[in-house]
Amino acid sequence: MSDAVYRYEVPVDGRWHPLQLSGRIVHVDCRNPRAVEVWALHTDGPTVTRSFRVYGTGHPLPPGIEYVGTAIAPGGQLVWHLIESP
Repeated sequence: MSDAVYRYEVPVDGRWHPLQLSGRIVHVDCRNPRAVEVWALHTDGPTVTRSFRVYGTGHPLPPGIEYVGTAIAPGGQLVWHLIESP
């Protein structure tokens, strides 16, 4: 199989969510205010479990996290930030 781009969802629920990824994240967006969507390259290589959580603007972040991307929910009133656990 050749490389492809896959879509994943991370719910806006205050919890960490594991995703099995084999490539880098290429885009973060939001079509539903209750979930952030993530598009990542999918390769023939091994997958790695990575943990993600959605935070709202102004919400405190734990130390040692990595910012992945920002998504504006439909209507523009909610702005979500996708964060990865180290």
